[in-house]
Amino acid sequence: MRDKDSHCPKRKGPCPAAEKLRGWLAAGAKQQLTLIPGDFAGIDFSLTTLLLSYGPLSERLAHRWHSFCAYMGMFTPFTGWKIFWYRRAGVSIGKNVYIAPGAVLDLLLPGLITLEDDSVVGLQAMVTNHIFTPDMIVVSRAVVGQRGVVGARAILCAARIGKEAMLGANSATIRPIPDGHVGIGTPPIIRPLKPEYAKNMTGTEGNTDDQRA
Repeated sequence: MRDKDSHCPKRKGPCPAAEKLRGWLAAGAKQQLTLIPGDFAGIDFSLTTLLLSYGPLSERLAHRWHSFCAYMGMFTPFTGWKIFWYRRAGVSIGKNVYIAPGAVLDLLLPGLITLEDDSVVGLQAMVTNHIFTPDMIVVSRAVVGQRGVVGARAILCAARIGKEAMLGANSATIRPIPDGHVGIGTPPIIRPLKPEYAKNMTGTEGNTDDQRA
């Protein structure tokens, strides 16, 4: 019989992708993780396979529970309920956070998402922490910094929006947006946030480096 803690669910022998993912999560997920098809050793090239079909029963049940809570947060129309369910999914949510109707946070690894104090996830926006291509899967933390904004229908993918920064509506990024900047488009053009927007977001006049420091 195979050892479910150290072997793939569909073949005998070790599964490098699952071992890398589990080790990376255990170490705190401090740097991004890149998985390639060869790491999957004959099983489906999918994070879902690794999380829900591999490893000890307790871990697989925990992932299923977190995914269920994230689904509940996705379909719930009210911000308070969204925060309730997403926190139980493992998302780190600060004070006075607003998650708009239709907004979606990652369903597979919600525990790698952080929404800092006074941040906003706009209408039908998405915050995810993995990038999938035919050649690789990249997993990383996704962070919306203090008073940061993910605009309506924007996609923040495995990156960080800095303090008092913004990802514009209908934009998408896999690269970080620095503090006090706005990213518009796909890939985004990143520019300093205009003074009038900075005033509304921070309650201070202007957008100088001294004020952001």
